[in-house]
Amino acid sequence: MVPKDDFEKVRINAQKTLALMEDRGIRQTPHNYAIWYEYLLGSNPDLTRAVNELITQHGKYTDKIGLELYERFFTREKEGRVIQETSRLVQKSMENMMGNLNESSATYSAYGKNLNNFAEKVEGLSGSELQGIIDEIVSQTHSMSGNTISLQQGIDSASREIADLKRRLQFVQQEAYTDSLTGIANRKCFDAELAKKVNEAQERSSNLCLIMADIDHFKGFNDTHGHTFGDQVIKLVASTLAKGIDADAVAARYGGEEFSVILPDTELSEAVNIANDLRMAISAKKLIKRSTKKEVGKITMSLGVAAYAQRENVLAFVNRADQALYSAKKSGRNCVKHSEPALSR
Repeated sequence: MVPKDDFEKVRINAQKTLALMEDRGIRQTPHNYAIWYEYLLGSNPDLTRAVNELITQHGKYTDKIGLELYERFFTREKEGRVIQETSRLVQKSMENMMGNLNESSATYSAYGKNLNNFAEKVEGLSGSELQGIIDEIVSQTHSMSGNTISLQQGIDSASREIADLKRRLQFVQQEAYTDSLTGIANRKCFDAELAKKVNEAQERSSNLCLIMADIDHFKGFNDTHGHTFGDQVIKLVASTLAKGIDADAVAARYGGEEFSVILPDTELSEAVNIANDLRMAISAKKLIKRSTKKEVGKITMSLGVAAYAQRENVLAFVNRADQALYSAKKSGRNCVKHSEPALSR
Protein backbone atom coordinates (compact mmCIF):
# COMPACT_ATOMS: atom_id res chain seq x y z
CA MET A 1 0.00 0.00 0.00
CA VAL A 2 1.29 3.45 -0.94
CA PRO A 3 1.86 5.70 2.13
CA LYS A 4 -0.51 8.64 2.54
CA ASP A 5 2.43 11.06 2.46
CA ASP A 6 3.36 9.84 -1.05
CA PHE A 7 -0.17 10.44 -2.32
CA GLU A 8 -0.03 13.95 -0.88
CA LYS A 9 3.30 14.64 -2.64
CA VAL A 10 1.87 13.47 -5.95
CA ARG A 11 -1.23 15.62 -5.46
CA ILE A 12 0.84 18.72 -4.65
CA ASN A 13 3.19 18.15 -7.61
CA ALA A 14 0.20 17.66 -9.91
CA GLN A 15 -1.30 20.95 -8.75
CA LYS A 16 2.02 22.73 -9.25
CA THR A 17 2.37 21.25 -12.73
CA LEU A 18 -1.09 22.36 -13.82
CA ALA A 19 -0.51 25.83 -12.35
CA LEU A 20 2.83 26.11 -14.18
CA MET A 21 1.22 25.06 -17.47
CA GLU A 22 -1.62 27.54 -17.05
CA ASP A 23 0.81 30.34 -16.19
CA ARG A 24 2.84 29.66 -19.35
CA GLY A 25 -0.19 29.21 -21.59
CA ILE A 26 0.58 25.55 -22.30
CA ARG A 27 -2.27 23.34 -23.48
CA GLN A 28 -3.14 20.73 -20.84
CA THR A 29 -2.71 17.58 -22.96
CA PRO A 30 -1.42 14.25 -21.58
CA HIS A 31 1.86 14.67 -23.49
CA ASN A 32 2.44 18.19 -22.20
CA TYR A 33 1.47 17.21 -18.65
CA ALA A 34 3.96 14.30 -18.61
CA ILE A 35 6.75 16.59 -19.82
CA TRP A 36 6.10 19.42 -17.38
CA TYR A 37 5.52 17.11 -14.41
CA GLU A 38 9.01 15.65 -15.00
CA TYR A 39 10.38 19.15 -15.59
CA LEU A 40 8.97 20.38 -12.30
CA LEU A 41 10.37 17.42 -10.36
CA GLY A 42 13.83 18.00 -11.85
CA SER A 43 14.48 14.25 -11.84
CA ASN A 44 15.48 14.12 -15.52
CA PRO A 45 18.23 16.66 -16.23
CA ASP A 46 18.38 15.71 -19.93
CA LEU A 47 14.68 16.54 -20.31
CA THR A 48 15.08 19.80 -18.38
CA ARG A 49 18.00 20.85 -20.57
CA ALA A 50 16.15 19.92 -23.78
CA VAL A 51 13.05 21.91 -22.75
CA ASN A 52 15.13 25.00 -21.95
CA GLU A 53 17.14 24.73 -25.18
CA LEU A 54 14.07 24.34 -27.40
CA ILE A 55 12.24 27.24 -25.74
CA THR A 56 15.35 29.39 -26.20
CA GLN A 57 15.53 28.44 -29.89
CA HIS A 58 11.83 28.93 -30.67
CA GLY A 59 10.97 31.68 -28.21
CA LYS A 60 8.10 29.78 -26.62
CA TYR A 61 6.80 26.30 -25.87
CA THR A 62 4.52 24.85 -28.57
CA ASP A 63 2.60 21.60 -29.08
CA LYS A 64 5.13 20.69 -31.76
CA ILE A 65 7.97 21.02 -29.25
CA GLY A 66 5.93 18.96 -26.79
CA LEU A 67 5.44 16.15 -29.31
CA GLU A 68 9.15 16.14 -30.14
CA LEU A 69 10.10 15.98 -26.46
CA TYR A 70 7.55 13.26 -25.71
CA GLU A 71 8.82 11.08 -28.58
CA ARG A 72 12.39 11.60 -27.42
CA PHE A 73 11.94 10.95 -23.70
CA PHE A 74 8.74 8.94 -23.20
CA THR A 75 8.23 6.53 -26.14
CA ARG A 76 10.92 4.32 -24.60
CA GLU A 77 8.35 3.33 -21.96
CA LYS A 78 5.93 2.24 -24.66
CA GLU A 79 8.63 0.21 -26.36
CA GLY A 80 9.50 -1.44 -23.04
CA ARG A 81 5.89 -2.42 -22.37
CA VAL A 82 5.51 -3.93 -25.84
CA ILE A 83 8.79 -5.84 -25.50
CA GLN A 84 7.69 -7.17 -22.12
CA GLU A 85 4.29 -8.28 -23.46
CA THR A 86 5.90 -9.87 -26.53
CA SER A 87 8.34 -11.79 -24.34
CA ARG A 88 5.42 -13.08 -22.25
CA LEU A 89 3.55 -14.28 -25.35
CA VAL A 90 6.67 -15.97 -26.75
CA GLN A 91 7.16 -17.73 -23.43
CA LYS A 92 3.54 -18.91 -23.49
CA SER A 93 3.96 -20.30 -27.02
CA MET A 94 7.14 -22.10 -26.01
CA GLU A 95 5.43 -23.58 -22.95
CA ASN A 96 2.59 -24.90 -25.12
CA MET A 97 5.09 -26.42 -27.52
CA MET A 98 7.05 -28.06 -24.70
CA GLY A 99 3.81 -29.44 -23.28
CA ASN A 100 3.01 -31.08 -26.61
CA LEU A 101 6.52 -32.49 -26.82
CA ASN A 102 6.42 -33.90 -23.27
CA GLU A 103 3.00 -35.45 -23.83
CA SER A 104 4.13 -37.03 -27.09
CA SER A 105 7.35 -38.20 -25.48
CA ALA A 106 5.35 -40.07 -22.81
CA THR A 107 3.18 -41.63 -25.54
CA TYR A 108 6.27 -42.70 -27.52
CA SER A 109 7.74 -44.28 -24.39
CA ALA A 110 4.57 -46.32 -23.70
CA TYR A 111 4.44 -47.38 -27.34
CA GLY A 112 8.03 -48.60 -27.18
CA LYS A 113 7.34 -50.65 -24.05
CA ASN A 114 4.36 -52.29 -25.70
CA LEU A 115 6.47 -53.24 -28.72
CA ASN A 116 9.06 -54.79 -26.41
CA ASN A 117 6.34 -56.76 -24.62
CA PHE A 118 5.03 -57.92 -27.98
CA ALA A 119 8.50 -59.20 -28.95
CA GLU A 120 8.84 -61.07 -25.66
CA LYS A 121 5.38 -62.68 -25.83
CA VAL A 122 5.20 -63.56 -29.50
CA GLU A 123 6.76 -67.01 -29.18
CA GLY A 124 4.42 -69.81 -28.13
CA LEU A 125 1.21 -67.81 -28.53
CA SER A 126 -1.92 -69.27 -30.02
CA GLY A 127 -3.35 -67.83 -33.19
CA SER A 128 -6.14 -65.97 -31.38
CA GLU A 129 -3.73 -64.57 -28.79
CA LEU A 130 -1.34 -63.44 -31.53
CA GLN A 131 -4.24 -61.85 -33.40
CA GLY A 132 -5.26 -59.95 -30.25
CA ILE A 133 -1.75 -58.56 -29.74
CA ILE A 134 -1.48 -57.58 -33.39
CA ASP A 135 -4.81 -55.77 -33.19
CA GLU A 136 -3.54 -53.91 -30.12
CA ILE A 137 -0.29 -52.93 -31.86
CA VAL A 138 -2.19 -51.73 -34.94
CA SER A 139 -4.51 -49.67 -32.73
CA GLN A 140 -1.56 -48.11 -30.87
CA THR A 141 0.23 -47.43 -34.15
CA HIS A 142 -2.80 -45.55 -35.49
CA SER A 143 -2.93 -43.63 -32.21
CA MET A 144 0.79 -42.78 -32.51
CA SER A 145 0.23 -41.54 -36.06
CA GLY A 146 -2.52 -39.24 -34.81
CA ASN A 147 -0.30 -37.99 -31.98
CA THR A 148 2.49 -37.29 -34.46
CA ILE A 149 0.17 -35.23 -36.66
CA SER A 150 -1.17 -33.38 -33.60
CA LEU A 151 2.38 -32.70 -32.42
CA GLN A 152 3.41 -31.36 -35.83
CA GLN A 153 0.33 -29.13 -35.96
CA GLY A 154 1.13 -27.80 -32.47
CA ILE A 155 4.72 -27.07 -33.44
CA ASP A 156 3.62 -25.37 -36.67
CA SER A 157 1.09 -23.23 -34.78
CA ALA A 158 3.66 -22.20 -32.15
CA SER A 159 6.20 -21.40 -34.87
CA ARG A 160 3.70 -19.14 -36.65
CA GLU A 161 2.83 -17.39 -33.39
CA ILE A 162 6.49 -16.75 -32.58
CA ALA A 163 7.19 -15.52 -36.12
CA ASP A 164 4.24 -13.08 -35.87
CA LEU A 165 5.46 -11.85 -32.48
CA LYS A 166 8.96 -11.38 -33.90
CA ARG A 167 7.59 -9.23 -36.72
CA ARG A 168 5.52 -7.24 -34.23
CA LEU A 169 8.58 -6.59 -32.05
CA GLN A 170 10.66 -5.54 -35.06
CA PHE A 171 7.93 -3.09 -36.11
CA VAL A 172 7.72 -1.53 -32.64
CA GLN A 173 11.50 -1.19 -32.40
CA GLN A 174 11.65 0.36 -35.86
CA GLU A 175 8.87 2.77 -34.89
CA ALA A 176 10.72 3.72 -31.71
CA TYR A 177 13.85 4.57 -33.73
CA THR A 178 12.07 6.56 -36.46
CA ASP A 179 11.24 10.27 -36.46
CA SER A 180 7.47 10.53 -36.94
CA LEU A 181 7.59 13.67 -39.11
CA THR A 182 10.40 12.82 -41.52
CA GLY A 183 10.64 9.03 -41.52
CA ILE A 184 14.41 9.07 -40.97
CA ALA A 185 16.24 8.02 -37.80
CA ASN A 186 15.37 9.95 -34.63
CA ARG A 187 17.57 11.15 -31.76
CA LYS A 188 17.26 7.84 -29.91
CA CYS A 189 18.43 5.93 -32.99
CA PHE A 190 21.26 8.43 -33.52
CA ASP A 191 22.53 7.95 -29.95
CA ALA A 192 22.47 4.15 -30.25
CA GLU A 193 24.00 4.07 -33.73
CA LEU A 194 26.78 6.54 -32.90
CA ALA A 195 27.74 4.58 -29.77
CA LYS A 196 27.88 1.41 -31.88
CA LYS A 197 30.00 3.03 -34.61
CA VAL A 198 32.39 4.55 -32.06
CA ASN A 199 32.94 1.09 -30.54
CA GLU A 200 33.61 -0.35 -33.99
CA ALA A 201 36.05 2.47 -34.81
CA GLN A 202 37.91 1.79 -31.56
CA GLU A 203 38.08 -1.97 -32.10
CA ARG A 204 39.13 -1.75 -35.76
CA SER A 205 41.07 1.55 -35.57
CA SER A 206 38.93 2.66 -38.51
CA ASN A 207 37.83 6.09 -39.69
CA LEU A 208 34.56 7.62 -38.50
CA CYS A 209 33.15 11.07 -39.18
CA LEU A 210 30.13 12.98 -37.96
CA ILE A 211 28.20 15.83 -39.58
CA MET A 212 25.99 18.14 -37.53
CA ALA A 213 23.76 20.37 -39.64
CA ASP A 214 21.23 23.13 -38.98
CA ILE A 215 18.69 24.80 -41.28
CA ASP A 216 19.60 28.47 -41.59
CA HIS A 217 17.06 31.03 -40.32
CA PHE A 218 14.45 28.33 -39.82
CA LYS A 219 12.51 30.37 -37.26
CA GLY A 220 11.92 32.94 -39.98
CA PHE A 221 10.27 30.29 -42.19
CA ASN A 222 7.87 29.40 -39.39
CA ASP A 223 7.10 32.99 -38.43
CA THR A 224 6.51 34.06 -42.03
CA HIS A 225 4.81 31.03 -43.56
CA GLY A 226 3.52 28.99 -40.59
CA HIS A 227 4.45 25.74 -38.91
CA THR A 228 2.86 23.55 -41.58
CA PHE A 229 5.18 25.05 -44.18
CA GLY A 230 8.07 24.68 -41.73
CA ASP A 231 7.28 20.96 -41.40
CA GLN A 232 7.44 20.62 -45.18
CA VAL A 233 10.88 22.25 -45.15
CA ILE A 234 12.09 19.82 -42.48
CA LYS A 235 10.75 16.84 -44.46
CA LEU A 236 12.41 18.08 -47.65
CA VAL A 237 15.77 18.46 -45.90
CA ALA A 238 15.50 15.00 -44.31
CA SER A 239 14.69 13.39 -47.65
CA THR A 240 17.60 15.16 -49.37
CA LEU A 241 20.05 14.09 -46.68
CA ALA A 242 18.88 10.46 -46.75
CA LYS A 243 19.15 10.27 -50.54
CA GLY A 244 22.58 11.92 -50.60
CA ILE A 245 24.48 9.35 -48.50
CA ASP A 246 25.59 5.73 -48.88
CA ALA A 247 23.71 2.79 -47.38
CA ASP A 248 26.28 2.44 -44.57
CA ALA A 249 25.77 6.05 -43.42
CA VAL A 250 22.94 7.15 -41.11
CA ALA A 251 21.00 10.40 -41.43
CA ALA A 252 19.03 11.40 -38.34
CA ARG A 253 16.86 14.24 -37.12
CA TYR A 254 18.81 15.36 -34.06
CA GLY A 255 16.11 17.73 -32.83
CA GLY A 256 13.99 20.57 -34.19
CA GLU A 257 15.66 21.83 -37.37
CA GLU A 258 19.01 20.18 -36.55
CA PHE A 259 20.19 17.02 -38.31
CA SER A 260 23.14 14.69 -38.11
CA VAL A 261 24.88 12.25 -40.43
CA ILE A 262 27.10 9.38 -39.22
CA LEU A 263 29.75 8.41 -41.76
CA PRO A 264 31.60 5.15 -40.95
CA ASP A 265 34.88 4.30 -42.73
CA THR A 266 35.16 7.88 -43.97
CA GLU A 267 38.18 10.19 -43.76
CA LEU A 268 37.77 13.83 -42.77
CA SER A 269 38.48 15.25 -46.25
CA GLU A 270 35.90 12.92 -47.79
CA ALA A 271 33.35 13.80 -45.08
CA VAL A 272 33.83 17.53 -45.79
CA ASN A 273 33.18 16.86 -49.50
CA ILE A 274 30.03 14.89 -48.63
CA ALA A 275 28.85 17.74 -46.38
CA ASN A 276 29.36 20.26 -49.19
CA ASP A 277 27.51 18.01 -51.65
CA LEU A 278 24.58 17.81 -49.23
CA ARG A 279 24.67 21.57 -48.65
CA MET A 280 24.51 22.28 -52.41
CA ALA A 281 21.79 19.66 -53.00
CA ILE A 282 19.62 21.32 -50.36
CA SER A 283 20.26 24.89 -51.57
CA ALA A 284 19.27 23.80 -55.09
CA LYS A 285 15.74 22.95 -53.93
CA LYS A 286 13.02 25.46 -54.73
CA LEU A 287 10.54 26.26 -51.98
CA ILE A 288 7.04 26.63 -53.35
CA LYS A 289 4.15 27.38 -51.01
CA ARG A 290 1.25 25.11 -51.88
CA SER A 291 -1.46 27.60 -50.97
CA THR A 292 -0.16 30.28 -53.36
CA LYS A 293 1.89 28.15 -55.80
CA LYS A 294 4.58 30.83 -55.52
CA GLU A 295 8.29 30.34 -54.94
CA VAL A 296 9.27 31.71 -51.53
CA GLY A 297 13.05 31.37 -51.57
CA LYS A 298 15.44 28.52 -50.90
CA ILE A 299 16.81 26.53 -48.00
CA THR A 300 20.41 26.79 -46.89
CA MET A 301 22.19 24.85 -44.19
CA SER A 302 25.25 25.28 -42.00
CA LEU A 303 27.23 22.10 -41.42
CA GLY A 304 29.98 21.09 -39.02
CA VAL A 305 32.18 18.03 -39.56
CA ALA A 306 34.38 16.17 -37.06
CA ALA A 307 36.59 13.09 -37.42
CA TYR A 308 36.68 10.65 -34.52
CA ALA A 309 39.89 10.42 -32.49
CA GLN A 310 40.82 7.14 -30.80
CA ARG A 311 39.93 6.97 -27.07
CA GLU A 312 37.62 9.99 -27.44
CA ASN A 313 34.26 9.62 -25.72
CA VAL A 314 31.04 10.01 -27.68
CA LEU A 315 30.00 13.29 -26.03
CA ALA A 316 33.32 14.95 -26.82
CA PHE A 317 33.01 13.76 -30.43
CA VAL A 318 29.53 15.25 -30.80
CA ASN A 319 30.63 18.48 -29.10
CA ARG A 320 33.45 18.97 -31.61
CA ALA A 321 31.03 18.52 -34.52
CA ASP A 322 28.68 20.98 -32.81
CA GLN A 323 31.50 23.47 -32.38
CA ALA A 324 32.30 23.19 -36.09
CA LEU A 325 28.60 23.82 -36.84
CA TYR A 326 28.66 26.90 -34.60
CA SER A 327 31.75 28.10 -36.48
CA ALA A 328 29.87 27.70 -39.79
CA LYS A 329 27.01 29.82 -38.45
CA LYS A 330 29.42 32.53 -37.26
CA SER A 331 31.05 32.53 -40.71
CA GLY A 332 27.85 33.64 -42.42
CA ARG A 333 25.94 30.34 -42.67
CA ASN A 334 25.44 28.21 -45.82
CA CYS A 335 28.92 26.75 -45.46
CA VAL A 336 30.87 23.79 -44.04
CA LYS A 337 33.44 23.95 -41.27
CA HIS A 338 35.39 21.06 -39.81
CA SER A 339 37.15 20.12 -36.59
CA GLU A 340 40.46 18.29 -36.50
CA PRO A 341 40.71 15.38 -34.04
CA ALA A 342 41.90 16.51 -30.63
CA LEU A 343 43.97 13.34 -30.29
CA SER A 344 46.23 11.71 -32.87
CA ARG A 345 44.84 8.55 -34.38
